[in-house]
Amino acid sequence: MGNESVLCPVCQGVLPADGREAYTPLRGRLILTNGYCAGGCAERRAAHVEQMRQRMPQGVPQQAGQPMPGDPMARRLQVAPVGPGVPR
Repeated sequence: MGNESVLCPVCQGVLPADGREAYTPLRGRLILTNGYCAGGCAERRAAHVEQMRQRMPQGVPQQAGQPMPGDPMARRLQVAPVGPGVPR
């Protein structure tokens, strides 16, 4: 039994087992480290992705390497003019 078969692919929590025999030492360690999956992860993730997609500005697609409008990191990405006579 691999970890993939007992872990939720979204939250990485341990999925409930079918019977007592499924509760192995490996599953016990995973429950202690990862906790249980609360359920509904795929639905919550889909709702979050849809919400983020709706927040994205519509219209012209962004070119690679171009910051999004209103991005606080955009100032750091702008190239400052350099040369003689340019104040620092």
